[in-house]
Amino acid sequence: MAGWWWRSSLPCACWESSAGASGGWPSPGCRPTPARRALTRLALSEATIFGLTFGIAVGLGRTAPPPPPNPLPSIAEAEIGYDFDGPPTVARILFDWRFDLIFGTAAIVFAALYAAAVLRLRRRGDRWPPGRTTAWLLGCLTLLFVTSSGVGRYMPAMFSMHMIAHMALSMLVPILLVLGAPVSLALRALPAAGRDDPPGMREWLLAALHSRYSRFVTNPVVATVLFVAGFYGLYLSSLFDTAVSSHAGHLAMNMHFLISGYVFYWIVIGVDPTPRPIPPVAKVGVVFASLPLHAFFGVVMMETRRVLGASYYRSLGFGWHTDLLGDQRLGGGIAWAAGEIPLVIVMLALLVQWARSDERTARRLDRAADRDDDAQLAAYNAMLSQLGRRDAAAADGDPES
Repeated sequence: MAGWWWRSSLPCACWESSAGASGGWPSPGCRPTPARRALTRLALSEATIFGLTFGIAVGLGRTAPPPPPNPLPSIAEAEIGYDFDGPPTVARILFDWRFDLIFGTAAIVFAALYAAAVLRLRRRGDRWPPGRTTAWLLGCLTLLFVTSSGVGRYMPAMFSMHMIAHMALSMLVPILLVLGAPVSLALRALPAAGRDDPPGMREWLLAALHSRYSRFVTNPVVATVLFVAGFYGLYLSSLFDTAVSSHAGHLAMNMHFLISGYVFYWIVIGVDPTPRPIPPVAKVGVVFASLPLHAFFGVVMMETRRVLGASYYRSLGFGWHTDLLGDQRLGGGIAWAAGEIPLVIVMLALLVQWARSDERTARRLDRAADRDDDAQLAAYNAMLSQLGRRDAAAADGDPES
């Protein structure tokens, strides 16, 4: 077949080419047929593809191969899981994000659940204060920013960034979250179980709220010790050197900061009911007794000469992070200054809650007076009149009247 094609097609192709160039007619025996034209196009296509393939192969053969990638990760990648482009800057802190799978996801889920509960109340016709919603969403947003932005990215590599995250997770985020009153919202949004139905989420929440463990951790003394012990017990012992070098240690520290701060501010300024209610005067005393300890801790960090986690921070090998003691003193200054901001927020919240409590008490007394036609006030005035008559009688020398 191939021999026939060459014997029949090649001479005709040559004849047609020469005839076309001279303006003559092609040979009668070599007139093109559809089958012959198809075979010619196929041969030319295969020859073109073969030529291109051969040319590409020659070009690739003369091109130098790319350098092999570094098979070994850097020390930072091995220790932390990722590398850094340089020292922290404002732009890197704001825009160099790395999503935290645990705390970032928790912030988004908490915000979504809270919003869903508020929407359920609105559909039911109930009102929920917008200030509480704003406080909760700001707390979730702050949690997301601290753990997933440049702050969370540089937190395992620098003591100062770790201290910024510590202050935010133990003070700022819990204050905003407790002002959102999530327990009260859940109790209003969750449906109550029927008399013959098994306990639902609302019943489980009430049981946990009034459990023996909740009463223990919400004791003002216990909550204050847990809140403050995280500073002195962690940083003034060898525990920080052990925890800072592992991912599980960082997770445990962040979890402790967040939970201990939430419990402390819950009993101090929380809108939700607590298993152990304390009067406003005691709340002010707890605040003034605990927050100065944070300032003293910051002073200790600024004055100490022992570098915390020195072997771990040096093992990272960052050329832009060599003054470990200076960075630690910067972290101590952050801890010292950050203790003043929550104090102002807490005191303002306590004053507002105190004023609202007095207003509620006054309204309750007014309603009671309206119901009993001021009987309590009349009895009080009668008592004052009787005391006045006794005093007048005593002055006249007649004690029996």
